[in-house]
Amino acid sequence: MQWKAPCFSGDGEWVVGGSVSKGEHKIYIWDRAGHFVKILEGRKEAMIDLAWHPVHPVVASVSLVGFVYIWAIDYTENWSAFAPDFKKLEENEEYVEREDEFDLMPEAGKVKESDVNENDEVDIVTVEKDSAFSDSDTSQEEICFLPAIPCPDVLSSKTSV
Repeated sequence: MQWKAPCFSGDGEWVVGGSVSKGEHKIYIWDRAGHFVKILEGRKEAMIDLAWHPVHPVVASVSLVGFVYIWAIDYTENWSAFAPDFKKLEENEEYVEREDEFDLMPEAGKVKESDVNENDEVDIVTVEKDSAFSDSDTSQEEICFLPAIPCPDVLSSKTSV
């Protein structure tokens, strides 16, 4: 069998190749050891080229007609993995609420009194040194920003011959 556009996966674990036969769009996948793993079959169109995404497990192939096919893993969502009390429904159900489910509790409705005295002055001028930005505990220098101003190249008036 002749192959079209063989390539490796981004991590080098898989090898893919397309069949060169007219009228079939098949992608063959092998593992790194050379063991055959799977065939991906598309429409009855010849394949021109294929490529594996450098990072994700996604393969793109191009047919002779000009269509681009994207081949990826079909993930099924499992919402019960996120919330253990999640109940999967086969069809819609009407929800019946408890009598006190949405009632406001008097303790929850109150706002706590703040311990901050609003009449105190706030100092916004004094800067305290933050040790998180110092490279050592004994460093006394202040961290400063020194802007870099680009200078255009100066052409010398002398030219060498």
